Amino acid sequence: MNIGKAHQKRYRKLLRTFFLFLTSLLIVTASASVYNLMYMQSYPIATEAADVQFVTGADSTAAGASIGTNGTYVRFNSMAGWPNATRVYEDAVGIQNLDTSARTIELKYDSWSGSTANIDYIYVKIFSDGTQQGSTIIVGTAGSSTGSLSIPASSTWRVQWEIKWAAGALSTDTVSVTLQLIVAGE
Repeated sequence: MNIGKAHQKRYRKLLRTFFLFLTSLLIVTASASVYNLMYMQSYPIATEAADVQFVTGADSTAAGASIGTNGTYVRFNSMAGWPNATRVYEDAVGIQNLDTSARTIELKYDSWSGSTANIDYIYVKIFSDGTQQGSTIIVGTAGSSTGSLSIPASSTWRVQWEIKWAAGALSTDTVSVTLQLIVAGE
């Protein structure tokens, strides 16, 4: 069989195109993913009363404590201090375990903002019957926490804040601090 040069050229071109097509088909097939979608649904998700709640302490009014309706949030809006002196709110707020068994909690530093360069320190501590529980939180130190604590059933522990502004702090200086209370699940 004698095929002309023009036909041979077209034949090679067609053969090359066919191989390119097969190669691209193999690449597409190899890179395609086969997967199944599965779903998870929870209905209904209910609300329940918190077993551990914030409650007022002896210094809550002086600190401007405002506790949320369900006891799971507290905001202080009157804490202050003098320059080069330490202000202590011994019982700014309480942490109460309403459960019939002990609960594991941890109070930890989250964030702060404002005139942070003009603060010598802010320490937050938890006490039970005059004894400090866990470590001192040093506000501004990443990872600072009380550590994991077991608060007994039907107990209320007090939270103490110690604030010391630097000697050069001005009356216009302010900071905002956010802490997290972690309560271990059921």
